[in-house]
Amino acid sequence: MEQAAKLARWERSERFGRWLDRRIPKSSRITLSQDSIFIFPTATGFVFGGLVVLLIIGAINYQNSLVYGVAFLLGSLFLVAILYTFRNLSGITLEYVASGSGFVGEPIEFEVRVARPSGAGREGVQLGWPDSIPQWAEIFDHEAAPVHLYVTSSARGWLRPGRLLVETYYPLGLLRAWTWVDLDAKAIVYPQPIFGAAPDASARQRDEGVLVDPKGSDDFNDMRGYRPGDSVRRILWRTYARTEELIVKEYASYVDPRFILDFDAVPGDTEERLSRLTGMALTATNLQREFAVALPGTFIESGLGSAHLERVLRTLALYGIDDGD
Repeated sequence: MEQAAKLARWERSERFGRWLDRRIPKSSRITLSQDSIFIFPTATGFVFGGLVVLLIIGAINYQNSLVYGVAFLLGSLFLVAILYTFRNLSGITLEYVASGSGFVGEPIEFEVRVARPSGAGREGVQLGWPDSIPQWAEIFDHEAAPVHLYVTSSARGWLRPGRLLVETYYPLGLLRAWTWVDLDAKAIVYPQPIFGAAPDASARQRDEGVLVDPKGSDDFNDMRGYRPGDSVRRILWRTYARTEELIVKEYASYVDPRFILDFDAVPGDTEERLSRLTGMALTATNLQREFAVALPGTFIESGLGSAHLERVLRTLALYGIDDGD
C-alpha cells in the first residue's frame, strides 16, 4: 500500500510529467506499445508474491515436493498474469474524437474512441482524467467503441484536461498495467451565467421597428381626427376647407427592438460582467430577440438563433484569453 501511494504521488509530480512529454509525445491518436505501457504489482500482487516466497522457503526447509509444486505453480501463474496484463493494453489505439461545451461548474463531455487489434479481444480497460469519474472500455465483441468522459471546469476559457490515465488489472488483479497519454483534448467553457433583469432595447432609430413615440418625430405615420391638445401646425387645412373636419398628421419614431449587451454598462469586475452578459444573452435568445454584444475592442453584430448565441458565448468565454487555435 505504501509503494502504491508513493507511485501515485510520483505520477502527479512535475518531473514525471516532463519525462512523459519526452517518452509519450502529445498526439490526438496514440497506439499503445511497449514504450508507453508501465506495469507494476498491486498490493494483492505483493501479498501473492510473498506467499510464493514463503512456500519456497517452507519447501526447502521441509524438503516437501508437493509444496515445491504448489509454489512453482503459483509462480508460473504470476508470470503468465504479467504477460496477459501487459497484452490487455498493448496494441490499443486511443483517438480523441470530439468534445462538448458548457458553463463553469458543469461537467464537460469528451469522446474518445478506443480500438483494439483485430482478432484479440480486450476487457477490463479503464479510462479517466484525474479528479474525474473513470469509465470502462469493453472492446471484446467489437473492434472499437466510443467512451464518453466528463470533466468539470472551475474557470472559463479552454478546458485542457491533460494526460488521460488508461489502466487495467486484468485478468487476476495481481498487476496493474497503465499509461498516461495526452490526446490534445480541449473544450470551450462559457462563463457561469448570472441572470437578472432583461436587457433594455437600444434607442437607435431605424427604418422599421416597434412604434414607441407617436409625438415629437419628423417621420410621417398616419392621419387621424383632431384631439384637444394637438398642435395646430399638424392640422390639414386643405382637408378642413373641403370637409370642415379637423384632421391632423400623426408622426412616429421607431426604436430598434434588438438588445445591445454592453460590457461597460453592467456592474462588477471582469468575470462578473462576463457572467452577467452571458445571462443576458441566454435571456435574449429565450425571448427570441435579436441582440448584439459590445466588448472592449470587439463588437458582435445583432443576430438571432443558436449559431449566434454560440458565437457570443464563445467570445465571452475567450475574452482576454488566447483562442488556442
